[in-house]
Amino acid sequence: MSKVGFLCLVSCCIIVVVFAESKQPCQPPPLTSGYLWMTAAKGLEAGGGPFSYDSPGKRLRFRDNEALLMKKAKYLDVLFLFEEGIFYEIDSKTSTCKKRPLQSTLHPMEIQPNMTIVGDMYMGSRVDSGQGLSMKNWLMVAPQLNGVFVVTTSTVGCLTLSSVLFTQSKDLLIFSFLEVVKEVKDPQVFVPPTFCDGVPLEPEGNTFFGFFLNQAHLS
Repeated sequence: MSKVGFLCLVSCCIIVVVFAESKQPCQPPPLTSGYLWMTAAKGLEAGGGPFSYDSPGKRLRFRDNEALLMKKAKYLDVLFLFEEGIFYEIDSKTSTCKKRPLQSTLHPMEIQPNMTIVGDMYMGSRVDSGQGLSMKNWLMVAPQLNGVFVVTTSTVGCLTLSSVLFTQSKDLLIFSFLEVVKEVKDPQVFVPPTFCDGVPLEPEGNTFFGFFLNQAHLS
């Protein structure tokens, strides 16, 4: 995407926001889990596997099953602690752990207070009962990510279904949430393993989105 094209996209988004319906952001369920699939620009894969999210505690755990199935050199097991401003890269095979600064609390599991609803959609059939899903689109211009961030949630339940990040540097990151349920079977997924105790904070940090963009470009 050229700089001019990006600016046009941002301008259009701002215009949409001005005329968008003003509503309070919906609140997700306290606990959710399911399968998360991520892709970046040019079809680059950023990961795919089970996730668990704790909304009150602002904690998210993701494990990359695709890396195991496809026998990739890199394997992701990452725990984001948004309230603490840190995240852990966990390697249970070698019992090693890296603790890094989290440079932004923005992520796709919560509708941010400054997000604006830009429209309702219906996937499937509106006419035939039980054959469609009502959805809402939320948008924000995110200077901290140098881009535009869109989240699609279910109208009932406020479950995140998908999210997209467009950046001025021509990056694109798409999150698809599948088989989502309103529970987390093992709450210990939100606790760093004991071998992470006492590890020093690495000087190099990242954002939630920047982390997965890096993984996509390393594929």
